Amino acid sequence: MKSVVCTKLGDPKLLEIKEVKKPTPSKEEVLIKVEAAGINFPDALLVQGKYQVVLDPPFTPGNEICGLIDEVGEKVDFEIGTKVIGLPEIGGFSEYVAINKNLVIPINSSLSSVEAASLPINYGTSYYALKRRANIKKGETILVLGAAGGIGTATIQLAKILGVKTICAVSDQEKEEYVKTLGADEVIRYDKFDLKDEVKKLTNGNGVDVVMDPVGGNVTEQALRATAWNGRLLVVGFTDGNIPKVPLNLTLVKGVSIIGVWWGRWTMTSPNELYEDFKELLNFIENDSLKIVPNKIYSINDVPEALERFVNRKNIGKSVVKF
Repeated sequence: MKSVVCTKLGDPKLLEIKEVKKPTPSKEEVLIKVEAAGINFPDALLVQGKYQVVLDPPFTPGNEICGLIDEVGEKVDFEIGTKVIGLPEIGGFSEYVAINKNLVIPINSSLSSVEAASLPINYGTSYYALKRRANIKKGETILVLGAAGGIGTATIQLAKILGVKTICAVSDQEKEEYVKTLGADEVIRYDKFDLKDEVKKLTNGNGVDVVMDPVGGNVTEQALRATAWNGRLLVVGFTDGNIPKVPLNLTLVKGVSIIGVWWGRWTMTSPNELYEDFKELLNFIENDSLKIVPNKIYSINDVPEALERFVNRKNIGKSVVKF
């Protein structure tokens, strides 16, 4: 089978497309014939050796897929041919991948594989952050940093469903136009304007209730200063490349909570809640509240190029590999 293999940590262009042996599922695994796989910023970090967990090569990145069950372990009840979303720890950028049965979710066959592969990480993370970490309420306001990225675009859509006003921060004209198509209520160009000042203007001086921050770097402190009393700052990642150092006195004087969001770890410890969230997300899709439209679809041979776009901060919206 074809697989994207990291043989040496470094630039994504070093990735190789190789023929490798098809995996055999263990007793509690299913083997999935992959039809589509989502591409995410952590994939780019992983192959560079910059992720929270550093793997020794060789390995295949990719940890969200959609496909058909091809084979099952002896302790698995799924039927062969079932269409599923899968959450492998690694290995998703392959024609076949073996995944633990607890990280496989059956879906309606009417949902396209490309759409389904776009759902888990971006929408799963954003929904977990909004619902379970921020306990966001209808009528609140959220500041979305890196709003044109995968987490940002998912947050915009889910916030609208939840009745939350969105203020979206982006860094160029193309990204500004893109988030407007998703229904962003307000857009701030933080390449042109002071983020805190603009947020204060848009909230009558009150600040925002919640910040979704997958960016990090210097913008985190600006966002923290733009929160309202009892605000919540959700730390999702550091696409800026720099982990911020913020004055902790701001949490005291503003009553702000800084909340970590590691969805991947949570999925391993809370399978029942994970299923509940996915059921709700799939219901949003079925009742047309949520429309998932990937912005870029790649072939397996183009995965190195796709990850280069993440490294160079050129990715917009959701990117997917179609097999």
